[in-house]
Amino acid sequence: MMQFEDGMGVKYLRTVTDKEHHIKSVYAYDDDRNLLYCNFEFMSDSDYNSVPIGREYKFNSQGNITEIINHEEGYSICCEQAMYIGDRYSKRKASKEYSKRILDRGKWQGKKVWEYHYTDKKKQDKMLVIDGNSGKILKKKDVFVTY
Repeated sequence: MMQFEDGMGVKYLRTVTDKEHHIKSVYAYDDDRNLLYCNFEFMSDSDYNSVPIGREYKFNSQGNITEIINHEEGYSICCEQAMYIGDRYSKRKASKEYSKRILDRGKWQGKKVWEYHYTDKKKQDKMLVIDGNSGKILKKKDVFVTY
């Protein structure tokens, strides 16, 4: 368990990581060790990047669910499918030296999209905008990523 401060008081965070499937379970507790929320995250290659997946549950002090956030709503392509599409496109273009990939959710022209980041052989950061429903690559962009 890790202790952290969020501005409203001390909280405790417990994470359980399934490295084989790249899924992290996150549980946050208050000072009295009551569960505040739990969610699941897909971890791409970067240690600092994870994308919320599935449902996130928020609880009150009595343990009742107060809010459910469905992170998959509006997406028919899951995070693993988006990674596959991005990997397939960037396979010949990606740098072997800088092989970190980052996946995130976003919106582009009113559509829910996946944003797949990679570094090419010229060591330039690139982003693919992947349609969250069809899986088509909508745009290829040059970006600046800081780690």
